[in-house]
Amino acid sequence: MIDFSEMPSADFLQALKRGTDFLWPLDAAVWLLERTGVWLEDPRLLQYVEGGSREGEVWAGFEVPRLRAAIEAGELGDHSEELTVLYFALSLYGDFPVSLRYDCWGLSEEVVRLMGKAMLIANGYAECD
Repeated sequence: MIDFSEMPSADFLQALKRGTDFLWPLDAAVWLLERTGVWLEDPRLLQYVEGGSREGEVWAGFEVPRLRAAIEAGELGDHSEELTVLYFALSLYGDFPVSLRYDCWGLSEEVVRLMGKAMLIANGYAECD
């Protein structure tokens, strides 16, 4: 088993990108986490990452069911903009429903803009600025 807590954040990000297998929604989730820059270095999140090696390259991915249980148990903190970003990224990544009405209130304009771009990426549109 790979210990991602010992991996530099840039290497962890590359492993996450390799773990998406070029699936647009997964790419979009990783893109959003990279752009917001909060969770990729958080040791609480790294506990819920699995990975391996394929052709000599390390890949990583989120264990969405375990991560969801941890979030619901409050292990990743109380409601905040950062946690909402994680909710949204996980909704793109796997089976993690998000209520725009109840979960996505009080967000900054910048985060809403990034979430919109992530939706474009998840639907196959090239990243645009």
